[in-house]
Amino acid sequence: MWGKSLCLQAKRRLELGESGHQYLAEGLKTPKGKGRAATRSPDSPKTPKSPSEKTRYDTSLGLLTKKFIQLLSQSPDGVLDLNRAAEVLKVQKRRIYDITNVLEGIHLIKKKSKNNIQWMGCSLSEDGGMMAQRQGLTKEVTELTQEEKKLDELIQSCTLDLKLLTEDSENQRYPFCQNLN
Repeated sequence: MWGKSLCLQAKRRLELGESGHQYLAEGLKTPKGKGRAATRSPDSPKTPKSPSEKTRYDTSLGLLTKKFIQLLSQSPDGVLDLNRAAEVLKVQKRRIYDITNVLEGIHLIKKKSKNNIQWMGCSLSEDGGMMAQRQGLTKEVTELTQEEKKLDELIQSCTLDLKLLTEDSENQRYPFCQNLN
């Protein structure tokens, strides 16, 4: 159970969010320092100086990990060639190794061969894994609830029929009806 919980936590952290920043919560504001301007300076790490320059977040290991996991999820058997990953993600191979070392350390991936890794965690696909299992269980609970309701109605009907049968004066002459009252 511990492994499943860890897997779910890792998956939640790796899912791409709407804002792209998993550490910023809505409604929170950073404190303003003394003498600082309220507007963002052009030297800010989040504001590129030129269109070709990337922001600090764009080059972050967190974003690269999300892209790496997305690439890994597109692999039909969960095996990924690290050379291909470095090419597709347009990063140095050492950055890919940074990611794989951490994921291997928490047992989400394992080395298949020299340059190939395999996903060992929970399902990466959106329509598979936990979501499909939850939907299946929800459907099963609905069907079982309907079946239970039918059985309760049948029990009530049988109880009423038995009561009417035993209380009927015509049936009192039969021995099986005399002991039921």
